[in-house]
Amino acid sequence: MMLSANVQLVADVLRADERSSGQVMRAIAATRSLDTIVEETLRALVEQARAAGHTWAEIGDVLHVSRQAAFQRFGGRRPTPDDGSIAAPVEGAVERAVPVLEAFLDGRFHDARSTFDARMLQAISLELLAEVREKVRREAGEVQALGTPAVSVRDGYTVVDIPVALEHADGIGRVVLDADRQVAGFLVRPAEVVP
Repeated sequence: MMLSANVQLVADVLRADERSSGQVMRAIAATRSLDTIVEETLRALVEQARAAGHTWAEIGDVLHVSRQAAFQRFGGRRPTPDDGSIAAPVEGAVERAVPVLEAFLDGRFHDARSTFDARMLQAISLELLAEVREKVRREAGEVQALGTPAVSVRDGYTVVDIPVALEHADGIGRVVLDADRQVAGFLVRPAEVVP
């Protein structure tokens, strides 16, 4: 009902010979509303296409964009609260997490580890990071693009999932931040493995 009313309002304003400024402003608001509806519908359809086994290249072809552009626009998952509680992520979570993943992917392991908390520093050596990075390169190829990060809060930690488009597979980089914005968890896995 709201959709058709917005479409009708916009069409009436575009067809009118004389337009009042109030009608034009309402039409702009209605068009923005339509844009949101279309974007959410497109995102849902892309998720269905991916679930049905379609590749990012196929989706990009339909949208007349590259595989990487389709992945960057739609590759991020929407955060969903686990337990129904409302918890706020740490401030600047994406800005803190993305450079950690980028440093790892670029082979700058000292930079990645500089954000780790004490427990992570003990558990994750430079050698282990290098081994995992080489395994990702060997099995999935070189990095093509990063997608839109999804932020959620779980058990008091801020979780940032960052889609990673690789030559031969898609993956997820997960960076877990504690309340002090230190990295308390880090992993890179195939996209379908991360819940």
